[in-house]
Amino acid sequence: MDALDVLRQQVAQWQNDPAMQGVLLNGSWAAGCAAPQADLDLLVLCDENRFAAQWIDGVLVETHYCTAKHAREKLACNPMEVYRYLGAKLQFDCGGLTKLIALAEQIYRDYRTPEHEKQRLAHWMVTAELKLRTAMKSGNTLQANYIASTNAWPLLEAIWAINNRPMPPQSTAFRLRDELKLVPFPRWFEMIFSHDTQAMHNCITWAKEQLKAQAPQ
Repeated sequence: MDALDVLRQQVAQWQNDPAMQGVLLNGSWAAGCAAPQADLDLLVLCDENRFAAQWIDGVLVETHYCTAKHAREKLACNPMEVYRYLGAKLQFDCGGLTKLIALAEQIYRDYRTPEHEKQRLAHWMVTAELKLRTAMKSGNTLQANYIASTNAWPLLEAIWAINNRPMPPQSTAFRLRDELKLVPFPRWFEMIFSHDTQAMHNCITWAKEQLKAQAPQ
């Protein structure tokens, strides 16, 4: 039995349960880019809040059970939550998930990176640029690679912030990288994850300058 067979089996069971109000397929299966062995990532709207992970016929099924109230609260306090709904695929719905998707789309459209977040990231870019430049000038390749690696995620945060978009989860960021309008240079993503410390330094410098230019005067 493959992952989609498992999905159909689970959805059929939940549709017969009056406590279940809807099922949403997330992740790579919803995006249409799943590897055959990829797990199923599901959100089930119901009357409880819990997470469950289980193997079903060789497929890892990760299920987030939540109430509509809890889901709205999470969207309100954590912008990253919008990616749980954007691009997700409805499996069945009694109406609650459709409303949550509309709310997530509105939050995404209206999102502007808070100034305090841009300030935090700008300071991080200044520090990372200095550390990386120092390591590169000293010829310490291992240290330079280490600094580049440990600052990759803050750099991604900075680039999404510059674009006034919530930072996606890791796998989602990988899929959405080409949708960003403001980027350092072509193939920037490939270059910073290929141990090219000079490209990483250039990206950090670009992000620092962009954040500085967007700061209130």
